[in-house]
Amino acid sequence: MDRRFYLDVNRFAVRTAWAHSVLVFFARPWALVVLAGLLVLALSRARVAGFGGSDIDQLAALVWVGVGAAVAYGICQPVVHLVGRARPFTVAPQAVVLVGRPAGFSFPNEHAVVAGAVAAGLWLARAWLVAGVATLVALLIAFATVYTGIAYPGDAAGGLLIGILVSLALYPLVIGSLRDLAHRLARSPLKILVGGGHHRGALRPGPAAHPELVGESGAVRILSRDELGAVRNRVPPQASPIRIVPPEENGVGSILEPEETGGVRIIPPDEAGTGSGTARS
Repeated sequence: MDRRFYLDVNRFAVRTAWAHSVLVFFARPWALVVLAGLLVLALSRARVAGFGGSDIDQLAALVWVGVGAAVAYGICQPVVHLVGRARPFTVAPQAVVLVGRPAGFSFPNEHAVVAGAVAAGLWLARAWLVAGVATLVALLIAFATVYTGIAYPGDAAGGLLIGILVSLALYPLVIGSLRDLAHRLARSPLKILVGGGHHRGALRPGPAAHPELVGESGAVRILSRDELGAVRNRVPPQASPIRIVPPEENGVGSILEPEETGGVRIIPPDEAGTGSGTARS
């Protein structure tokens, strides 16, 4: 079936001479320069993202795009020799080949492997517009290898799939280290490489940062995340100051000590059952 589809596309290529110049370009290694240019564009956009400086987390993800494409290419090399599939024009001598006949085996197509890895990596890096363009370029590269007669449809599709899988599978394993490296560079004399950047998401205070004072007793209730959006701090007049004592000062737990009043102890969840505190005077 793969051979039949190859011959169908080959006959279509013979009848569409007007498309030869474009698709011959995408079948050659020079087409990968287009993907490299898209990656540089995405890096430039992340480098000057917003008024807060570079989006360092995105820069780290974009570094993986290039690294992942190189890793995918390296992984596909032993697969090519292990499968050992002959080029289609050697099996079907009647096929028209529009470019120079490459040596070596056919599956997977190396250009498609790199194209699939780059496109998948750009989606992972959330460079949406550039990723969309790169996806179209990757599909053109895969189709062009079949159109020009140098690969079977299965070779091109398999190459795209291998590149995508390598990029997606290894990303969770390496992105943490790449982000750590990028943030260390941002604090080093080499920060010009990444700029003075920021995390994509700002850190938000937890519920303990917004206590609610209940009644005039000065009791403190820790709000849950669901309650946090609807409740504001309400401080009664003439309230006594409260100091949080760290564990190393009292040896037991965090004590709230209002002046000239009884102490208030925060009960841990295993004592209170639900995590709510009790007050004693």
